[in-house]
Amino acid sequence: MTETHITLYGEKSERFEEVKEELRDRAGFEPSNPDVVMVLIDDSDLPDRRGR
Repeated sequence: MTETHITLYGEKSERFEEVKEELRDRAGFEPSNPDVVMVLIDDSDLPDRRGR
């Protein structure tokens, strides 16, 4: 298992918080930071290692 740490500053941090707030409003609960990142990854059009 790997572990990744990311620190966002300034506008990037503010944008992340905006996305997190939007997801909270949609889901009705506070998503964790890793959940927010996974939503963004899953919504990207970049293929994963399995070619999806």
